[in-house]
Amino acid sequence: MKKALSVFCAVLLISVMLVGCNPNADVTADTSSTAKPTTTTTTTARTTEDLSTTFREAQTNTIYPVLVQNKDDSFDYKLATYKTYYDSSNSTRTTNIKNAVKKLNNLVIPSGSVFSFNQVVGKRTVLAGYEEAKVVQGDEFVDGLGGGICQVSSTIFQAVLRSNLEIKVRACHSLEISYVPLGGDATVQWNSQDFQFKNNLGSDIRLKVSAESGTLTCSVYAKEKQNIGNVKVDIKKNGKEYVLTRTVDGKQNYTTYSKYSKPKTTTKADPKKTTTKPVKTTKKS
Repeated sequence: MKKALSVFCAVLLISVMLVGCNPNADVTADTSSTAKPTTTTTTTARTTEDLSTTFREAQTNTIYPVLVQNKDDSFDYKLATYKTYYDSSNSTRTTNIKNAVKKLNNLVIPSGSVFSFNQVVGKRTVLAGYEEAKVVQGDEFVDGLGGGICQVSSTIFQAVLRSNLEIKVRACHSLEISYVPLGGDATVQWNSQDFQFKNNLGSDIRLKVSAESGTLTCSVYAKEKQNIGNVKVDIKKNGKEYVLTRTVDGKQNYTTYSKYSKPKTTTKADPKKTTTKPVKTTKKS
């Protein structure tokens, strides 16, 4: 009996050793390892429909240090202001805009830090207070959570451009929009497309963002006096492509390209083939 037990244990031990050496064995990683992990940054290029070249800025999933809101310290030097306008009677869109503004107003971006719109604003969900409003999906505008958020990111983009800050990630909508000039928007989508800029001025800055009575405003203030130079932003249409350039003291330091499609149109019924009386409707914005 003892001899048989000894033989069984020996066979079991050999089997365990073989599994440990098998390169195809299912092994759980040792998380207590002291080896230095490899850090990678994943980037993916996106293109608009029928655009042969990729966007010049690529989407990044890098997580940056948390930025905080501070309304107490003095930031006395205004660098730039930009305003856009929205229909305040559209309650759901207005709610979404104001939800984002709450997260962005008085946000401080320390010198050398990067601002990520998605990281600051967070995921647009019902629990976060967001409602359904028109968003771009494919070649049409449909109802979706957080509609209106892109007007906030686009307004900030325009203010940041005029503050001579470094744009890291920006992309245009696939369809034409109207709240900023075509070529001057910055679309965002959770876990897909972000808007990011870096504070490269050498001074902490603070965003002042408000949405009141149909006016969305973003101003950029610096803690220390800054000479950002003579900043000019220009958009020109080149064929079907819109080219935005920023020049500072006559020298170009930023260019971005945009291309848009027309929204999908619905085919109207032939009035001769129906006997239904027309019904008066109110045009939706």
